[in-house]
Amino acid sequence: MSATILETATATPHRDEGWLEATVCEAVRLASDTLHLRLVSATNEPLPPYAPGAHIALRCGEDLVRHYSLTGPCEHEGLYDLGVKLSTVSTGGARWIFDEVSVGTRLSISVPRNNFPLVEASGGYLFLSGGIGVTPIISMLYSLRARGVRARLIHMCRAREDQAFEHWLTELSSFHDIQLHYDVESGKPDLGAMLGMRQADSLVYCCGPTGMMDELRLYGEREGCADQFHFEYFAPRVRPEEDVDDCEFTVVQKSTGREIPVPNTKTMLAALRDAGVDMKSECEYGVCGWCAVRVLEGTPAHFDSYLTSVEKEANELVLPCVSRCKGQRITLDI
Repeated sequence: MSATILETATATPHRDEGWLEATVCEAVRLASDTLHLRLVSATNEPLPPYAPGAHIALRCGEDLVRHYSLTGPCEHEGLYDLGVKLSTVSTGGARWIFDEVSVGTRLSISVPRNNFPLVEASGGYLFLSGGIGVTPIISMLYSLRARGVRARLIHMCRAREDQAFEHWLTELSSFHDIQLHYDVESGKPDLGAMLGMRQADSLVYCCGPTGMMDELRLYGEREGCADQFHFEYFAPRVRPEEDVDDCEFTVVQKSTGREIPVPNTKTMLAALRDAGVDMKSECEYGVCGWCAVRVLEGTPAHFDSYLTSVEKEANELVLPCVSRCKGQRITLDI
């Protein structure tokens, strides 16, 4: 498996509305590679409330924006809890946080956004998480407990020492059915078997490594129950060499009729910006959806983790930060 590396656009956000100033009031190392941050407003205005599943964008220095789930029991009004994991494939955000952030650090964050809302389920809930992917699910489990609704969580980690949120999960396990799976003790998790034990009409919430998420998504599509699955991606999709179509193509700017070539060494987003087109973006690896634009003609080659399978088949939207074109031309509503 290999990934093609393309020149990307500068990651400076192109949208300033909805940003807040926060201060770190707690910073606790939960594991060797996992940091728990608690944020409070840096102004007289308290941080706005949020619903379970929400996340914030965080400016990591001047030129990088990354997204982190809001977690914890939501019991401290006006405070935000984040979990940050430093991985060996970190694209810079977590590394900056580990190196530069401590108690008293002032941060620029977005207002809470929610692409992973907790919706009503007549048939119950099954939550599947891997590693740091448990963070949005923790807040969901606390919310369900407050409503008297029991759920099942299967949380997967490499080893016990990687389990960074034991204090919250232990508290939640007195109400919910929580199963912890450790790869070094039990081997690779059998996701199909886990899903096979769920009730037929239950909702499945998934957050974790991209490989796990892709396997779960394929299961839902294969079994004809994809509409019961909810996903939150925070890592870029790994593009196998056979999936990559990096031929040169042309973007037609609908508003002007201008034709902008996209070479195989650049992303669509980078080529458009180099041509002077003002394009909004944040993560720039296909998970936040901030750069999505409407497709008017042509067929995108979708390489993002944001659009659903149905949305990709409709070909009405494209994320130019990672996706390309299956033909020679694509007309965008820009």
